[in-house]
Amino acid sequence: MCGQDLEAEAPRVFSDDFPWHLGVFDVHNHIGELAPLADKIPKMRSRGVAIMATRTQDQPLVAKIAESYGLTEADQLSAADTTTVVPGFGRHPWFSHELYDDTLETPTFVLPETEEGLEEAKMAHYRAILTPPPDDPAFVADLPTPEPLSEFISATGDRLRSHPLAIVGEIGLDKPFRLAQQWEPGAKAARVLAHPNRTPGGRGRRPLSRHNVGMAHQKVVLLAQLKLAGEMGRAVSVHGVQVHGVLFDLLVGCWKGYERKGKPRRRKQKGPDGPSGIPESASTSSSGREEALPYPPRICLHSFSGKAEAVRQYLNPKFPATIFFSFSKSNNMRDETGRAKMEDALGMVPDDRVLIESDIHEAGDRMDGDLEDTYRAVCAFKGWTLEEGVERIARNYRHFIFGEHEEAR
Repeated sequence: MCGQDLEAEAPRVFSDDFPWHLGVFDVHNHIGELAPLADKIPKMRSRGVAIMATRTQDQPLVAKIAESYGLTEADQLSAADTTTVVPGFGRHPWFSHELYDDTLETPTFVLPETEEGLEEAKMAHYRAILTPPPDDPAFVADLPTPEPLSEFISATGDRLRSHPLAIVGEIGLDKPFRLAQQWEPGAKAARVLAHPNRTPGGRGRRPLSRHNVGMAHQKVVLLAQLKLAGEMGRAVSVHGVQVHGVLFDLLVGCWKGYERKGKPRRRKQKGPDGPSGIPESASTSSSGREEALPYPPRICLHSFSGKAEAVRQYLNPKFPATIFFSFSKSNNMRDETGRAKMEDALGMVPDDRVLIESDIHEAGDRMDGDLEDTYRAVCAFKGWTLEEGVERIARNYRHFIFGEHEEAR
């Protein structure tokens, strides 16, 4: 997730040699951060954009954008005059502290009967899940009252049912991030006045505190969302920062006992109403009985920052989930070190698992420009012509969203 405000820059000048007409796709962005600017979507050069929700405030905004521009069938991706939206609904690890696990016998938060007990209940929750535990009442008072995890999962399921081609995202784990400090008096109101288009609930340029969300709690929130995605047969977009080993082990644990036997057979997945492109919500077991799966069928590791060896781990043919690796200018190409890591990873990523994203929040030329720059860099490294690369990544995008594989089409 790109959490920085974008600085003003000169208007983008697009060259004539880039094959936009073949279909360019953004698998991960945050247009919901600037939802009032979503009216730029129909004017974009990109054929399709996948918009991630991250917290309570942006879930309904992403849903509203999808109601206006959402993808309803796979054939829309072939329409050169249409820019479609795939919504993603999920809880980002940066906001996982705003939930509590109400399935526990002793939850970290119990809603008090009186207003006087609320701050004490909040302190108990945040001391249980934050590292180091906070002891400043002012810091805790500024944090939101936590919501039950089960209610968030139920609401996310409702949104997924309302948007049959939606994915689950952005979800994941993040080791180094820290919560923002509490707002200074008057600063929040001033921020809203200065940036009225901004979706509330974000950092808002505040300094960072020393507190982050403990990995145990992040895992609980992530696992609940992975389970939901598995039950509904939806793809997921996963965030991982400095947690490659931890994230890998958690994902592998989701499909323990479901590993593929022998050589995997690729096939086209069909929706419950036939070849509509709507993902399957169940799998057929060896007994012939349909069963919900405890893991997502397709996983995109967004703005992948690992090296080739980390890629290799995910390519085990026994893994039943299909793993994709996406790359962005904003994260993977911000400096020479990042670009070198991206190229190292791309050397191991199979051609049919590469995806591209912007991971920014401003729809329009800025987003299109970042996508073009990333497409050009990936194509150059892979040795693809621009036409080959754009067509290849379009096929990969279809595979990730719909479960369609080129060999089955």
